[in-house]
Amino acid sequence: MKTKMNLKTLFRILAALILPAVLLALCASCKQTAQPPVSPGSDPAASDFSFSITWGCYGVSSYDSETGKLIKTTDAADVEKYTCYVKLSDEELSLVRRYLCSDIDLKNYPAAYDPFNAPGAKTKLMSEPSQTITVSVTVNGETESVSCQNVAIGSVRDCFSEEAEALWQAVTQTIDLITSLPEWEAFPEYERFYE
Repeated sequence: MKTKMNLKTLFRILAALILPAVLLALCASCKQTAQPPVSPGSDPAASDFSFSITWGCYGVSSYDSETGKLIKTTDAADVEKYTCYVKLSDEELSLVRRYLCSDIDLKNYPAAYDPFNAPGAKTKLMSEPSQTITVSVTVNGETESVSCQNVAIGSVRDCFSEEAEALWQAVTQTIDLITSLPEWEAFPEYERFYE
């Protein structure tokens, strides 16, 4: 009976000494692996991503997320009236990153690309005026670009392949996001319209 009491007491003493040490070690490891708090809606990956895009008839419109420079048109007497600086929110950048990096992989496209006409096609879809779309994406210091110079003004339905449709969809969604910004809507009306 006396031996059992001593073992019970010894166990309590050991538990009292070991348990706090184990808890302290666990807390220390938790602190080392814990991530810094992220504000709601922010995207930590947004800092590793930037893009620029040029679009429209003859490529008169553009946006660069790095500088925030937004140009509605370069085809104007005073281009400054159609220029402003706006930074996209983390949520908006995250959306564009999804469009241009998750929905498609720019590495799968040649640097010069026509989404409406297959290479070597005998008949080609063309329009006058034409449009120019150039998109460039930088992720973790690596840049990929695709340029659609003087291609027909067309829609996703006019693309010649599923890959072309995916690119055009990503580009269209990106342009729609930019042209829905209040800063875009505050620009004056175009001086010149194309038919």
